[in-house]
Amino acid sequence: MRIHNQNMKFWGLFTSPFFIILLGFLTATTFTHYIGEWAWIPLALVYWSLLGLSIWTFKGNKNLGDWFQKSKKAPFWVTITMLFGMFPLTIFIMNYHMFNSIWLIFYWLLFAIINPWFEEYYWRGVLFDGLLAKFPKWFAILYTTILFVISHPLMWGVFSYANKSYHLYIYLLVAGIVWSITYLKTKSLRFVILSHLIVDIGNLSVLTFLNIYLPPTM
Repeated sequence: MRIHNQNMKFWGLFTSPFFIILLGFLTATTFTHYIGEWAWIPLALVYWSLLGLSIWTFKGNKNLGDWFQKSKKAPFWVTITMLFGMFPLTIFIMNYHMFNSIWLIFYWLLFAIINPWFEEYYWRGVLFDGLLAKFPKWFAILYTTILFVISHPLMWGVFSYANKSYHLYIYLLVAGIVWSITYLKTKSLRFVILSHLIVDIGNLSVLTFLNIYLPPTM
């Protein structure tokens, strides 16, 4: 019975990304019909709630602090992770003038501060660790990264043109792989979360949701 319950829990974790993306898509589609691009707010709340529920349900006996422990030394991958995170800052530097409201600045910073914690604890934390229990490292990296990439056009892309850009898919694919390897090498999400936070600041997240900022190729 215990083995059966463990298998059920594993497959629940394995399939959880599909339910999260589906519910996120339905939320985005429904609210976009009524409030347009501002659907990003209810989507963010639903998405974070689903990630939080999944983290709490599937973390097992592991404490949340275990994922944020002091990093093991892996200077090469830490450097790559931080440099990769800083790359989108060029977008902010060239477009900071688009922040013409204190509320836009508030939403932008709030999203950038909150989102990396939920996403990294789920995608590179609970889900990644759970897959490692039954699959090789390469499969865990590809599975979590591909679904992480797909989640963007299927949720945020419902109302955001920038989140349907193939340039974004390429960047997220590389980011997911780099962040996964960095987590494997350091045994901690510290630098991964920090890198993700910088990315969300640099890519003007809320401005892309509201279609205020559009990538040059669009």
